[in-house]
Amino acid sequence: MDMQVIIQQMAILFILLALGYVAGKSKVLSADTGRAMSKIVLHILIPCTILNSAMSGNISITGREALIFLIISLLSFLVAHIVAIPATRALGGDKSNHGLYGYMAAYGNVAFVGFPATYAIFGASSAFYVTLYNIPYAVLAFSAGIIMISKSRENVKMKAVLNPAFICAIIAILIYFTGYKTPMIIMETVKTIGGATTPSSLIVIGASLAQIPIKSVVLEWRLYPVTILKLIVIPVIIWLVFKPFITSELMLGVLVILSGMPTAATAAMVALEYGGNGRIASSGVFMTTLLSCASVPMLAYLLLK
Repeated sequence: MDMQVIIQQMAILFILLALGYVAGKSKVLSADTGRAMSKIVLHILIPCTILNSAMSGNISITGREALIFLIISLLSFLVAHIVAIPATRALGGDKSNHGLYGYMAAYGNVAFVGFPATYAIFGASSAFYVTLYNIPYAVLAFSAGIIMISKSRENVKMKAVLNPAFICAIIAILIYFTGYKTPMIIMETVKTIGGATTPSSLIVIGASLAQIPIKSVVLEWRLYPVTILKLIVIPVIIWLVFKPFITSELMLGVLVILSGMPTAATAAMVALEYGGNGRIASSGVFMTTLLSCASVPMLAYLLLK
């Protein structure tokens, strides 16, 4: 287990956030520009990232194992929701933010942090499990997640749920299980566009943080229990729930580590797009990413012990 790789990956996250923060403070990125960039990330870059996960063809497990893990991944998200929703509602405060807190606790940065973290802990054999986990994540985060975050849920129309990321997640599932071979020119184009997702989303979050006094991040006390819930409570519960049923240590380990990833950058993107509290979302991404430098090695120790 190479902790240096994990720490290095977290450092990259913060460099990108810092770059966005400087761009926001220096007015290189205005609030309007940030909102425009968030639309590009949500509707173009993220869908390409999702498609690339299925088009890459790096398959190292059988179709039966893949189907089992997809089902287990869906069930793990169900467990996360069952834990997160009542727990975050108990925090009180503005009821319109409860869904956002639930999203922050249930959905983690399972791509950019997930791939290198699991690789460092379990080796290259974990890569395709992470790819599979990203599919139900995309389906749920851009359907149920949008409904959770939107402050005016009655105004969330089917068009919002049937967004490009959700549609591409369904297409990704079909590509994998039908074995469709994507033409190389399309595959490389999708891969190139998707490669811009992480830096773009983190720069947007950093720029939005520049509009928020750091003091308000520290004093946002509800972020502390949400962070503990996301990084420690939910992954430990998932470990306890699924341990008796999963015989593969690799499958169980990947499931637990991914459930303990810091809050997904998409929380801020979706909040900015669908009327959620972008300030709280950006602050939550910042705080969970910072503290995950300690929590991920702790989870790894729990699993490997």
